[in-house]
Amino acid sequence: MHKPAEVARAFMIESEVDLQVAKVTFENKIYCRTIFSAQQCMEKIVKGALAAKGIFTTDHHISSLFSAVYSQEMPEMDKLVAAIDSLEQYGARARFPLYRRGDLPIWIPSREYGETHAMNALKKAELVFETLKPDLEKKFPG
Repeated sequence: MHKPAEVARAFMIESEVDLQVAKVTFENKIYCRTIFSAQQCMEKIVKGALAAKGIFTTDHHISSLFSAVYSQEMPEMDKLVAAIDSLEQYGARARFPLYRRGDLPIWIPSREYGETHAMNALKKAELVFETLKPDLEKKFPG
């Protein structure tokens, strides 16, 4: 197993890439992919913060775990958890057509998500990333 610092740093690096992708797709009006990349950015930076504490998870719903681990350390926890939870709710809806229910129209992410959805997701990802990254950089420079 790799050291927690190495895992945390790897998650931080990939999280930043996802944030860049979210911005590029937003600029190019590919809103469903903006949302997906924003969700991925959030998930990776949060998993990096958890890894920094020696906690590793493959779960995609991590807001409650993050809150339990960091609740005493972050005064803005309510705002962070709200952003994390909101982004977790997108799940596969931002990437895949949903078609299992014949009584509903097919859900097509690229047609259903618009600029407002994407901007909200991007802002939430930026909030989480910009809050957690400085602490990770201090702990694990390089």
